[in-house]
This record gives sequence, C-alpha cells and structure tokens, in this order.
Amino acid sequence: MRDLANNTSLGPKWIVLDGDIDPMWIESLNTVMDDNKVLTLASNERIPLTPSMRLLFEISHLKTATPATVSRAGILFLNPGDLGWAP
Repeated sequence: MRDLANNTSLGPKWIVLDGDIDPMWIESLNTVMDDNKVLTLASNERIPLTPSMRLLFEISHLKTATPATVSRAGILFLNPGDLGWAP
C-alpha cells in the first residue's frame, strides 16, 4: 500500500483483498474506508490513499463483517448462477 501511495503514475491503482473478512484486521481498515482515507499502522505511520487508489474486497459472505465495515463499503452481490460458471 505504501508503494502504491508513493507511485506518481496517474492510472488507477487497485488493492484487491480476496478472502473472508476477519473482524480483527478489518477494523484497522475503517479509517481507510471512511472520509479520512488514511491507513494508520501499529507503528503510527500514516499512509494516505491517493485519489486513484481503490480497495476491492472479494468475499463469499458478510457473516463476520461488522456494521461499521458494511456502512463504509459499497456492496455488489453477484449471484453465482448468473455468472455462468461455478466459483
């Protein structure tokens, strides 16, 4: 994430997180997903998201997602039957 934040190219930068959401680590991303758009590490280093950076979570369910996380995300549901292949 630090490397992408320091990258000066104008093109889009995607950070793709694939797998189930764990409340222990997703809460640390709340400030990235809210209006602050800053990741604060345990060392207190702050990494701001640039306007061209996006987070994408590819998950199979929201069972363990907290209300705080859900309220900060745009959610798109794709029915596997509509995709034409088995995920």
